[in-house]
Amino acid sequence: KQPALPFPSAARALVQEAERLFGARRFAEAEKKFKEALRFDANNVFVLSNLAACQLEQDRLAEAGTTLQRALAQKADDAHTRSLLGILKFRQGKFDEALANLNRAAEIDPKDAQTQNYLGIALSQKGQSDAAEAAVLRAIELNPRYGGAQHNLAVIYATRKPPELEKARSSYQKALEAGHPRN
Repeated sequence: KQPALPFPSAARALVQEAERLFGARRFAEAEKKFKEALRFDANNVFVLSNLAACQLEQDRLAEAGTTLQRALAQKADDAHTRSLLGILKFRQGKFDEALANLNRAAEIDPKDAQTQNYLGIALSQKGQSDAAEAAVLRAIELNPRYGGAQHNLAVIYATRKPPELEKARSSYQKALEAGHPRN
């Protein structure tokens, strides 16, 4: 996703470096670069939401929540920020709040595979197996190589009453083929 507002070239370079570091799973370094980019525009929703993603990845949930609220104060209907807030609420065990934010993110951007995947696992936590399956299948449709979604689909199938073990095995195998770690 592109920054919401144009940046001076120095800020663009910081954001690009932060994105590279994030992709390399060097979250603390990426966080530092996103914070530096905020000097150019302290209220940039794109930078704030990506800063929050770094904080989430480092399991600093309270900080991520504060950063996401800053971003939402600027743009309440930013799909990426809403999705991250849903993920945060999911990780906090606040499944109703997670669902509310993930549903809103999915309304704003129905083509975001990560949002659909997390929507599926939140629905699963609420005991809504069929809706969970549909959301995760949508994530896979949007990104067929999404190993995490394939893994989550396997879990949905394996934990159904009665379990659908053949479907679970097939989804788990697809998750492994997509690079998801064994679990």
